Amino acid sequence: MNIDRRSFIKFGKNISLMSLLAINFGCSIQPLIKNKNKKVALIYATRYGATKDTAQWIAQGLQRDIDLLNIEDISFSEVIEKYDLFIIGSGVWIDGVGNKLIEFLDTNKDALKNKIIASFILCGTTAKDTKGEERIEKYFDKFHASIDPKPPLNKYFGGRMIIDELNKKDKTILEHFYKRILKRKFVSWDRTEPKKAKLFGSDTKKYI
Repeated sequence: MNIDRRSFIKFGKNISLMSLLAINFGCSIQPLIKNKNKKVALIYATRYGATKDTAQWIAQGLQRDIDLLNIEDISFSEVIEKYDLFIIGSGVWIDGVGNKLIEFLDTNKDALKNKIIASFILCGTTAKDTKGEERIEKYFDKFHASIDPKPPLNKYFGGRMIIDELNKKDKTILEHFYKRILKRKFVSWDRTEPKKAKLFGSDTKKYI
């Protein structure tokens, strides 16, 4: 094929380096284009912001376009129509994972089939002992009850509780829980894990 210099420059502007490599090596870039064009949403349920922060770190690790959506701000039907794949995440409080996120999963079970590629939770429980591992597993069991099949990638992260940020109701409940049930001092703590969350985001890329 003979083309002049001006035509070649114009041609070069309209083709990516990946396309040139594909031409040179005789391979197709259609799968790459298809995956790049998939619309991905990370839907999260947060109470005081720790899950939102973790979602942002996951997005950084993913290194691709992804929309971060607070479950409280979305239209279920519009989200189902717009996105191809989903990551879901929730903080865990005394009443478990976010109720509205569970409602989203329950009411859209068929539409979400094979579309949820990863899930995560944030909680105060650690996996340092068997009891902690069992509690975390129960949280995921409830989270995954309406998901078919279960997401291929799942992870728990440490959460955060800052007493001065709690509303009056939550502060009263948690203070009672710590002193009467856990028998621990009621103090603020932050066990969020930005590095672990970014790695989780990176690991998620293979499922898109």
